[in-house]
Amino acid sequence: MATNRDEYDLLRNPAVDYDRTDLSPQGILLFLAGLLVAGIFIELVLWGMFHFLARSPFFAKGNPSPMMQVQKAQPLSAEGKDFENTTNVNPGLFPQPRLQTKDVLDMSDLLASEHKILYAPQPFLDANGTVHLPIQDAMNIIVQKGLPVRPEGTAAGATGRPAASASKAPGAE
Repeated sequence: MATNRDEYDLLRNPAVDYDRTDLSPQGILLFLAGLLVAGIFIELVLWGMFHFLARSPFFAKGNPSPMMQVQKAQPLSAEGKDFENTTNVNPGLFPQPRLQTKDVLDMSDLLASEHKILYAPQPFLDANGTVHLPIQDAMNIIVQKGLPVRPEGTAAGATGRPAASASKAPGAE
């Protein structure tokens, strides 16, 4: 019988095996070693480039940035007086346009103008023809009349057509 051999192993199935054409561990290790060598080479090239540029007369002490202050900053009369979060900023040297130099005053003016419109002593007509009511009067009118209510049985997107004609397909009669 063919099964009575000494080298026969019950746990080994000769029909089941792994694909021997896969990448070998040696190929993976060679790739990782090449990647390490390439990384070190790139690091050395970048270090040499920055080392060269730091000692170059054109880049080390070259042209100053156009954003750099040419004139000396004048000392503030009281440090941190003008800005609460930045103590050493002189607004006299701050570039133009200065968009909002008095933000607290601007906000107060905005709130005062809105308050004047909302709490006007009497209704008024603006240049566009809009009637402005005092806010308390407008709220009292809403309380007296109530909010507008959609009639029952109509959907939010209804166009006012009867429900029967809306259910028909276009062109069908």
